[in-house]
Amino acid sequence: MNKTEIEQAVLKEIHTLPLDQAEEALRFILSLKRKSAKKRPLGLLKGKVEFAIDENFKITDDEFLQS
Repeated sequence: MNKTEIEQAVLKEIHTLPLDQAEEALRFILSLKRKSAKKRPLGLLKGKVEFAIDENFKITDDEFLQS
C-alpha cells in the first residue's frame, strides 16, 4: 500500500465508527506523531552541557527513587 491508499482506507474505516471511537482513533494517531517527534540524536548536547557531582554528595536509594 502507498500513503494515499492508507489514507483512504483509514478515512473509510473512521467514517464507520461511532464518534467516541473516531475521537479515540484521532488521539492514537496524534500520540504516534508525538512519540516520533520526541526522538533526538544521541549526543545532541555533547560539548554544550556539563555537570559535576560534589565528592560529599550523598543520597539514599529511597531518596533517589522518589525523585
